[in-house]
Amino acid sequence: MSSIFISVNKSDTLEKSPIDKAVTRVAVALARQRQQGAIPSGPGLEITFLLASPDLQPDFEGMRMGGYSADDPVLRFHAAIPEHLAHSPTALRYVLAVLEDVLGNAQDYFSERQIPFNHSAWQRVFEAAAQYGEDPPETAWAEYPLN
Repeated sequence: MSSIFISVNKSDTLEKSPIDKAVTRVAVALARQRQQGAIPSGPGLEITFLLASPDLQPDFEGMRMGGYSADDPVLRFHAAIPEHLAHSPTALRYVLAVLEDVLGNAQDYFSERQIPFNHSAWQRVFEAAAQYGEDPPETAWAEYPLN
């Protein structure tokens, strides 16, 4: 079985903001998918969300990808989240859109290198994570460690 890693880089000013809750909700849902054995075999994915705020700005816009090797078969993504989404009611939709972009980029990356990647299985995992409809519990990070 491969792995999924979600992390967030943010200012303390965004603690429990809509964007922080959205990333946490998705991370908890993916951790539950992992516990249930739903993560497909093959290369893993690592997604770091960089949340922009007045006191912390990513040094790029959009998404970066790289860092994959046969010795460490995890494809890494950094997604810069614009500041205007920090308190937006569309924060969760944006995070889910990032996951869709990650999946498409991963499929292209692995296809070009002829590395087996189960796109449809990952899509089912991400769709199940999108259906997880409750706010994360206060203990989310302790209950579902993502590292």
